[in-house]
Amino acid sequence: MNLACEVSKLDPLTSRRPRILYVITRAERGGAQTHLLNLLHAMHHDFEVLLATGEEGFLTEACRTRGIPVHVIPLLQRRINPFADVKALFSLRKLIRDFRPDLLHAHTSKAGFLTRLAGRTLGVPSVYTIHTWLFGTPAISKISSLLGWPGERLAARWCDRIITVARAGADVIGRSGIASGEKVVTIYNGIPDCGEQANLSSVRSPTLVMVARFTEAKDHDTLLRAFAKTRAETRLLLVGDGHLRAKFEALARELRIETRVDFLGDRGDVPSILARADIFVLASKTEMFPISILEAMRAGLPVISSQVGGVSEIVTHGETGLLVESQSVDALTHALNAMIASLELRRRLGQQARQRFLSAHLSTQMEEQTRAVYLDVLRTRGSQAARQVTVPNGLGYVEASKPETIRF
Repeated sequence: MNLACEVSKLDPLTSRRPRILYVITRAERGGAQTHLLNLLHAMHHDFEVLLATGEEGFLTEACRTRGIPVHVIPLLQRRINPFADVKALFSLRKLIRDFRPDLLHAHTSKAGFLTRLAGRTLGVPSVYTIHTWLFGTPAISKISSLLGWPGERLAARWCDRIITVARAGADVIGRSGIASGEKVVTIYNGIPDCGEQANLSSVRSPTLVMVARFTEAKDHDTLLRAFAKTRAETRLLLVGDGHLRAKFEALARELRIETRVDFLGDRGDVPSILARADIFVLASKTEMFPISILEAMRAGLPVISSQVGGVSEIVTHGETGLLVESQSVDALTHALNAMIASLELRRRLGQQARQRFLSAHLSTQMEEQTRAVYLDVLRTRGSQAARQVTVPNGLGYVEASKPETIRF
């Protein structure tokens, strides 16, 4: 859709609602994109919203299906390229001048840096959500890691709030001196409920599932090596795609478990796949607050996960799942075999995981707390448009006078 047509629909003469421009680098299916899609869907009732991203993909398609306008900036890419990055910055500045947002909300590091810089130069307040910390990990290049920390410290000066999706993220910000405490707020991820539930049974051999892109950070290597040491009748479903998929397909053949492992690719029916499984596994080397674990808990599945980042803020060891040392084949093998061997354990942990999800991680809670942050920023900056929006359920606003963690 032509941007001019999209913007014309949002003329200030016909609407007094505040406008929010959301910016994210990638549109692929992933946790940050799912998080943002839920936000866009919820916020477009109270705000005029527009999504800007660097590519077409899952997120842009899902937004258009929901009637949410989209603008693609092809030069907005994850890899550092000074020439392309400067052009992307100017494209963002033009989009901001055309759309005239009251607030910018950036997601992921490249979009976060450029959006906050564009907002600072044009006098538009901004909020930045950190979904994970990849600096110093194999997930990004060495030059990106080298520039990442000073870049985050600099960009933090340009924005009004930094939202972390786990306390672990706020701890990193504090330890590294990225931002002062009054700018930082933690709002746990949340997702909508779903009617598709797992039916944990002894009728069949347990089926394990992991939902993750094939990258080094997700550590399919450790999972496959541990799974090779489980009972021969168990199956493993790997949902996701990525540049390392062929490598791990070859590893499955090398371990002689290729007939027990299904590589399902990128799927849009994850809730149905989870409902047919018995155990959820996430073997990542690094995480913050994985949406995939929330999806598993929503389905009533017991979780086995490496204890990294903010995972222990979702999964309580022995209550809603089992936590293991990251990159330890022996530890993961032990947890897998314990869960596979006991239907009673699977059912108990799965039921408690479902209850934890319902009590703490429904999307409405995350959305209302984010809305409160928006209105706090807008009112602090003197926006008249903020008067048109109210915070439901009397949640009030996030105080900017002290560091705060929103906990449910």
